[in-house]
Amino acid sequence: MEENSQILLAEYAENQDPISWNLTELKAQMPDYEIYIINDQLKIISTTLKADLGMDFSQYREFSKLLYSRLKSGRFAADKLDLAQNTGLINKYSYQATSDGRYLFELSIDISKRFPILGDFNIFAKAEELVHKYEQLRSINFYKFGQDSNRVGILKSSNPDELEPVSAKVKAVIKKTVLENKIQNSSFKENDYQVTDFYLPFLVKGEETDSEWWNSFVVRVRYDNQNLLNELSQERKNIIFKIIIVLISFIIFSMIMHYFIKNTETIAYHDCLTGLPNRQAFQEYFNQSNIRKAKEKTAILYLDLDRFKEINDNYGHEIGDKLLQIVAGRLKNSIRPKDKVSRIGGDEFTILLPNIKNSEDVEIIIDKIEDIISEPYQIDGHKINISCSIGYSIANNTADSLKKLLNKADKAMYEIKSEKNKME
Repeated sequence: MEENSQILLAEYAENQDPISWNLTELKAQMPDYEIYIINDQLKIISTTLKADLGMDFSQYREFSKLLYSRLKSGRFAADKLDLAQNTGLINKYSYQATSDGRYLFELSIDISKRFPILGDFNIFAKAEELVHKYEQLRSINFYKFGQDSNRVGILKSSNPDELEPVSAKVKAVIKKTVLENKIQNSSFKENDYQVTDFYLPFLVKGEETDSEWWNSFVVRVRYDNQNLLNELSQERKNIIFKIIIVLISFIIFSMIMHYFIKNTETIAYHDCLTGLPNRQAFQEYFNQSNIRKAKEKTAILYLDLDRFKEINDNYGHEIGDKLLQIVAGRLKNSIRPKDKVSRIGGDEFTILLPNIKNSEDVEIIIDKIEDIISEPYQIDGHKINISCSIGYSIANNTADSLKKLLNKADKAMYEIKSEKNKME
């Protein structure tokens, strides 16, 4: 989600009027996500989900505080997985503030669209199914709990915009359930029936100081034990177990989806051997670097290890792979924080150097890299020496394509390698 947020920041760097943006074209670059543009008044001024246009978050006291702090932070933030009130499905949201504090770019994803296996999972429907299945169950309700105790209310799948109010007594029990993160229960008479209420916390966000504390949930299970007093103890254990299994399954699904969302983009954009960004990621880094000041230039380095084939032939491919991993680590440690290094295949690496003034700056960096790569390697008891050949090209304007610059740097690298071969 953070990489997609960078696309919006790049667009903002070119055009600081988000209302004029073509969100349809931007959404095409991130098809699973909905885009929201929130202004400094916490109002949605543009979105790909037209039903939410004009929504004013300033009306929600605790949530508006959180959004305002994120707006002023200038940083990226992602919420934990959340329960959609209208569907019972899982959603995830992220927020990226502009550096000038004028806008907040929100992205949302319906996990069931990315992972269809969750499409049929609806916690409200599952609760209704349990009520119909077990005669002694009178109701299962879900409560949303806010830092302001007045925001305690019953979630209804048919009414996602409002919380059904509850009594002060129920509010107190809900608050205790969330703050202690423990099951609460009580038994009492109601219309000549003996009933028992259980309050179980789930999706509790944290302690009172947690920034997402406002968004916690409690499930309330009510039993009619009038006709089952003799069997209540055993039946209650069975049903609680089933409900806990449902909640555990829900939480496990949430954790798995969170892991997949976090890691699928990493897998798609990184080399599995060295962990470095791959060619696709390098292309995106280059595209982002093209949004730069007129006096700044971008350099592309094309690095190839000399006689790497001999390493594989003499020591085996396992040693060769370990050597590539160590080289990748040295390259990462030898460049500036804003530079980007990637492995594009075999023993070939590329390095993106933004904000370069002239070729002298590039040659200084190349000399440093060559010295670091040439230092001896100790791998599984073997002392290995290897050098590298580096060619480079410099983009003088934003019209230069990455392919053109890579070809130029590649050609320069092979000229250097040929000169080395002639001298040996």
